[in-house]
Amino acid sequence: MRGLTRRFGLLAAVVPIAAAVTAAGASGVVIPASDQVVERILTANARGPVVAGADVRFRFRLNKPVSAPPDCEFSGGIELRDGRQRVEIANRSGGLQCWALNRFVIGRLFEGSEPPAQFLSRFDFWVLGWRLVDGRPFYLVEGTARDPRNNPHGLIGWVDYDRGLILDGTVRYSWGDIDTIQQYERLSGAWVLVYQYVHTSRFGASLEAEYSNFRFRPR
Repeated sequence: MRGLTRRFGLLAAVVPIAAAVTAAGASGVVIPASDQVVERILTANARGPVVAGADVRFRFRLNKPVSAPPDCEFSGGIELRDGRQRVEIANRSGGLQCWALNRFVIGRLFEGSEPPAQFLSRFDFWVLGWRLVDGRPFYLVEGTARDPRNNPHGLIGWVDYDRGLILDGTVRYSWGDIDTIQQYERLSGAWVLVYQYVHTSRFGASLEAEYSNFRFRPR
């Protein structure tokens, strides 16, 4: 609760939780503990096949709406092994800006150097509130880095609890925030990420990622 008070102030920390608990009690919804929500995210596809790879297409825009033509486009593939993600770009737009994005940005954003469970273990989590979407409970969860020197030092997002999916959220770094929106589909018995929109207001930059041609392996 100290982390919530620091971020929102005492009133803002108390009101969402109190309102959520009151509404949940009235509707019969039981709000899970934060560790239950995190566990649900990590085990969402525990019984399905493992995604081994996929094709990916990126579209980058600077100070433009998502409806505008992109400044740079990239295409290639993603491989996943032991929870770690590796991106390889096969084709990209020409120009220095697109070369620099491929060299210094794409990898940092989309290559995972540690499994999800290890990454999430670096945070303390709280459930801030809830809502119903198409009859399913969604929970707003905030995480604060246990070591304040770590980057990212915080994150917050809405979790579809029944499916164990993060639909949108914000990751907080020392230099600014990254906002994300994510869409999923059910393929071969597993939930897979098919679309991702990443935006940072500090730089006025956005990046779309579309995933296709998924490759699976048995668990």
